[in-house]
Amino acid sequence: MTDAERVAAFERLRARYFGFLSGVLWKLSGDRELFAEAMQYALLGLWRHVEKLEGRKGAGYIYRIALSANSRAWRERIGRNGDMPARSAASNEGPEGKTQRAEIAALVRLTIARLPERQSRAVVMRYLEQMDYPSIAARLGCNEAAARSNVCKAVARLRRELVRHKDLGREP
Repeated sequence: MTDAERVAAFERLRARYFGFLSGVLWKLSGDRELFAEAMQYALLGLWRHVEKLEGRKGAGYIYRIALSANSRAWRERIGRNGDMPARSAASNEGPEGKTQRAEIAALVRLTIARLPERQSRAVVMRYLEQMDYPSIAARLGCNEAAARSNVCKAVARLRRELVRHKDLGREP
């Protein structure tokens, strides 16, 4: 396979399976930083095995690549023996900041889970998978205006929940 053919094959695979790969990795990681790291490992795995992945069983291989990438990202974060690496443990953020960030992330996940299905899927596709509105509309089976509306309503609800959470005296 020539370099040009390899690049073209990689781009086809990335375009075809990016949503699938993003969904699997987000469900496995649940953390934006870990997700980004695992995505990098997964894309590297796609590049390394591009010849094998163009067949009919590509999705199975890609799922396996996602699992391996997530495991590698976790190993990098916590180390092979379960101890946090020194560079991660020496964070400048104090315990209150980490707790606050974790609470906000949990509240956002919970609110997204409570949204109507189309709004939930639309906001995840827009902000986590970084899809454009025409792609979201195609995935949801609606027009672009409806996709924009679903994202807008989801963001408004998230904003209301965060403000309500703060107003109740529980600083997010």
